[in-house]
Amino acid sequence: MDKIMTPASWLVTLFYKPIYVVQAMIAAIPWKFKTRISVTHGPIVSFFQALRTSPPPFTTGNLGIGAAGFCWGGKHALLLAQNAPSSRVRRHESQISFETLEPLIDCTFTAHPSYIDVPKDIEAITIPTSVAVGDEDMAMKVPLVKQMKEILEVKKKGDHEVNILPGAKHGFSVRTHPDDEHEMECAEKAELQAIKWFTRFLVRA
Repeated sequence: MDKIMTPASWLVTLFYKPIYVVQAMIAAIPWKFKTRISVTHGPIVSFFQALRTSPPPFTTGNLGIGAAGFCWGGKHALLLAQNAPSSRVRRHESQISFETLEPLIDCTFTAHPSYIDVPKDIEAITIPTSVAVGDEDMAMKVPLVKQMKEILEVKKKGDHEVNILPGAKHGFSVRTHPDDEHEMECAEKAELQAIKWFTRFLVRA
């Protein structure tokens, strides 16, 4: 993708970039078909249901569970944050509140999410959600990012945040170029944002 997106001479653009596009399609098309949301979200929900109903990995009566999703995974993280009634389960019997049906996660974080339906996916969110996204993201244009921010931070007035990073492109937090100082800085900001968010909602007193 770097070779496709980076400006180049007319020779490279005419003769080499078409080859790069074909190479990308050979990898991307089968992946997109196999990992479409309608196929993959069910197993992800099942995983979190199993996690929520299993004995905690350490001694606690109130296990907190968070989800983090990047790009394609961001869609799943935001869907989990909708807390669909059909997905709720009872916690393991060792937990304080094991008698009632509860959400699968306590909070979620996503960076540069893709396949997001704004406003539909965002309006349905009820679980505390933190988003880090750039204003140069090809998967979510600025008007949609601003709409998402308005819904989560103003309309819902809950425990949600959307941080828009100037100059950050899609994939900045997980496909960072070490030689790009600004991108590295944005990635670090997203990492600190995630740590702060999970610390706030998952670290029990």
